[in-house]
Amino acid sequence: MQGEDAPTNRRTFLTAVGGAAAAALAGCTDGEGTPTGDGTSSSTPSDTPTDASTPAGGPQSGGTLRVGFESELTGLDPHRTESVVSWLVVFNVCETLITFEDGAPAGRLATDWEIGDDGRTYTFTLTEDARFHAPVDRAMTADDVVYSFERMNQDGAMGSDLVAVDSVEATGEYEVTFTLAETFAPFFNFLGRVPWVIVPEEAVEEQGGELGDFQEPVGTGPFQFDEYEPGEKLTLTAFDDYRADDVPLLDAVEITPIPDADSRVAALRGGDVDMVRGVSGSDAETLREDAETKLSRQRGTQWGQLHINCSEPPWDDPAVRRAVAHAMDRSAIVEAAVSGYGQAAWQPYAEESVWHYDLGDSRRTHDPERAREILDDAGNPLDGETLTIKTNTRYGLMETTAELLVAQLGAAGIDAETEVLEWGTQLSDFLGGNFGAMAFSVPFKIDPDRHYYGFVHPEGTQFSHYGEDQPDAQRMYELLERGRSETDQDERVEIYGEFEQLVNEHCPWISVARADGLAGLRADVYGVQPWLLPYTRFWTMWTED
Repeated sequence: MQGEDAPTNRRTFLTAVGGAAAAALAGCTDGEGTPTGDGTSSSTPSDTPTDASTPAGGPQSGGTLRVGFESELTGLDPHRTESVVSWLVVFNVCETLITFEDGAPAGRLATDWEIGDDGRTYTFTLTEDARFHAPVDRAMTADDVVYSFERMNQDGAMGSDLVAVDSVEATGEYEVTFTLAETFAPFFNFLGRVPWVIVPEEAVEEQGGELGDFQEPVGTGPFQFDEYEPGEKLTLTAFDDYRADDVPLLDAVEITPIPDADSRVAALRGGDVDMVRGVSGSDAETLREDAETKLSRQRGTQWGQLHINCSEPPWDDPAVRRAVAHAMDRSAIVEAAVSGYGQAAWQPYAEESVWHYDLGDSRRTHDPERAREILDDAGNPLDGETLTIKTNTRYGLMETTAELLVAQLGAAGIDAETEVLEWGTQLSDFLGGNFGAMAFSVPFKIDPDRHYYGFVHPEGTQFSHYGEDQPDAQRMYELLERGRSETDQDERVEIYGEFEQLVNEHCPWISVARADGLAGLRADVYGVQPWLLPYTRFWTMWTED
């Protein structure tokens, strides 16, 4: 195997992914502290280990886990949905070729792989033990892999990164070969992305055949889709024919959307549900102090930022963006939004990660006077202007970021206001470019290409709308292209380091925080296994009688 994204061993992969991965895997352990305004570290709340008091008898089989989600599901077609909570369901029903265990690549539907010397050919040997759920009820083969990747490579699917794939061929009943048009360094890591799951053609066709029609997903995973009452409840049941090593302990999982955070916590403390996602930092302390509940913590699963549309006046002016970056007090936002369960951040990757670039004194730290100077030097482009920050009340980090930033901007002499939207409306505005700036967050990504290419490059989704008229745009595009084609690890680190310097200089977005993923559990729930990405593996969990 050649190159960083074709790791030959666990150590190579951990070096590539870096400390951010280790942080995400830290789960229920003591942490390293929250940066203060001067970049030093202050103490953070200690964690209560989820499984510290596992009963002496060990795991128990049976029972139903009742889970409260923080938002409604917005579709379950694995190759179409853009919702994190929908992906969590898909992740337990369908499977990718590879996954990640303890920070290292591991087979899921693939048992072995070989990468050609030119870095363009990837051949995977598939397990012969994977079966699709009813009503398909047959073995998964290489033809299903070919079909699935062809399906996710169409317009509107969540497979835009497949542009690098020249062909996918079944080179045996249980062997599939990908040939890339050119070297594509992130490809191997991307194969573990939740949207890149394998599905059976006949089940898709039975439900209509079009992208978005596949709302009762059929996969090979440890749980199978049972029923869904939109807005009420989704039920997954254990797949009894699942491969022996990971047969679920639970009989079923019932998922109920409870968008209101207070109602979610009340449902958990009252025993109406066994687990809730999207716990706020302030509620975390309440759950830790309640003898009937406990807390699960995954570090750095969310990257919070002020997302900016660089084509929308006055945000198209780099001076405005730089001034806002200096007006922002990240540490105050982190403390208020997540009660210390996170870190102030100037980039998505933590200091321990190989992808982290040390900006040193060039970091745009909280400095209201510097914000005023930048605007004065630029001829006061915000004279008579009021900046609008879009946000929602669904996610505390986004809501608090917007609210505090408006106050912080005011302290720097900049008029600003919030526009509070329903979460679905804000997400639609983000995808459609209907904003000047909004408080936003995205899940942690293993490879920097996943964070940066789609934000900036014109051949990606370019969510930041960083057009050719913006400073150093061509250089930033070039760096992102090189980051995809270069397979040497050290070279990629240098490429993304230079890119981070340009982001710090021109502020196509403004990083705010790396926030921890918090979930609340009843005291009799066990088996939570913190993972590299923010998706819960229900098949490892169990409840005590």
